[in-house]
Amino acid sequence: MILGAQKCGTTALARFLDQHPCIAMSRPKEAHVFDREHFALADVDRVYAQCFNHALIGQLRGEATPVYLYFPDVPARLHQYNPNLKMIVCLRDPVARAISHHAMEYGRGDETLPLWRALLAESARLKRDVAPERIDSASRHHSYRSRGYYTRQIEQVLRYFPRHQLLLIRSEDLMQQHDKTLRLVFEFLGVDPDVVIPHEIIFSGTSSRPKHALVQALLSLSYLAENRRLRKLLNIVAN
Repeated sequence: MILGAQKCGTTALARFLDQHPCIAMSRPKEAHVFDREHFALADVDRVYAQCFNHALIGQLRGEATPVYLYFPDVPARLHQYNPNLKMIVCLRDPVARAISHHAMEYGRGDETLPLWRALLAESARLKRDVAPERIDSASRHHSYRSRGYYTRQIEQVLRYFPRHQLLLIRSEDLMQQHDKTLRLVFEFLGVDPDVVIPHEIIFSGTSSRPKHALVQALLSLSYLAENRRLRKLLNIVAN
């Protein structure tokens, strides 16, 4: 499972893994099995059957649905389905992630507010969100800053799964140290680590733009304590 985070390179990682002869990733990439509004464990295999028609016998099967990391009920559902799952989380600078998230929602028409107003409105929007798993919920579309609090999301995963079943990678490493990072992932998954996957620029979204300089600075301040907590957690997970 590539659990997330959104706008952190999950599309690229899923594309790379799907090119390994021992791995079959779901089609579509985001199966959205465990974040459904009316989730039922009995439906999982039926839904997956439609996503893996291309898979060969013996291949590992995986999916990449980034909202899985953000929704607190998903880790328990994943554990109920398969306590031996191996999970990958891609991390990115939360400020760049939030700006990229807003650009995506704005471009899709699911957001009408400019970035600074959307960030100011976020807290109230999420508080009013009584059905986060609905397809049109604020939690799915307007959780720009909230999704950057990675620590509490990772800790929720670790409530149900041991540390050795979770791999954390940085999106920057996937871009800048492509072969080394994929070898790490392949070793984690227990497949041939010597398979070479061509490097491609698959990352979607826009980069931080100069006109967002003030917003970037304020967001950076809001993440200071979180970044300290995350560094501490990463040291624990690594050991």
